[in-house]
Amino acid sequence: MGLPRLHGSPQSRSPLVNFFCYEAGIDFEMAPSRPSPHPFGQVPCLTDDDGVVVFESGAILLYLMDTYGFKGDKPTKAEKAAMTSWVLWANACLDGLCFGAIPGDHRVRGTSMERSDLKAVATLETILSKSEWLVGGRFSVADAAVASYLNYVPVFFPNADLSKTPAIAAYMLRCAQRPAFAQAFGEDHAELVQSKAEEWLDAPAAVGGGGGPVDMFKKMFG
Repeated sequence: MGLPRLHGSPQSRSPLVNFFCYEAGIDFEMAPSRPSPHPFGQVPCLTDDDGVVVFESGAILLYLMDTYGFKGDKPTKAEKAAMTSWVLWANACLDGLCFGAIPGDHRVRGTSMERSDLKAVATLETILSKSEWLVGGRFSVADAAVASYLNYVPVFFPNADLSKTPAIAAYMLRCAQRPAFAQAFGEDHAELVQSKAEEWLDAPAAVGGGGGPVDMFKKMFG
């Protein structure tokens, strides 16, 4: 049985897949981005035994989750369903929030993650204010998907300000501090995200004047 082969490049969404593989201890081989077996010639694209070809980063994550499993305890049926939902949400909704100034506008003019008044952003902030990780109290494929999109924001939009969503900023920081993140995205990417997240968490909007959200996150999550 051969290893799954990931066709990708650092400039594509393939580091997102690498991130999960490193976290889950999945052995794989990197393959050239061209030629790609993707029906549209794009990357990332994964091939595996028995003629398996999987394209789109979310689909690849779910295939790897189902086929190669997890570290530690196997997720419950409910947890697996939640993980699947988060991965699909990242592809379908979070992508647009991170890379579009107006929901539904596909022209990249800014990031909507600064818009704490948007329902999706506010909801994610609330969820992450209550739990360190998205599913089951532990890092999972859901976090690999969601954190990867979020942590592109300071790279593409260096002037973005997420100080009004400290739970999201703290989550981005936690994920960027994981060794597998730097291994997948590069040390420079990881250090930039950590620096920006710390800057947002130290901003007056996040601190709120003594004993605010930053202190709460330090008590809850370290």
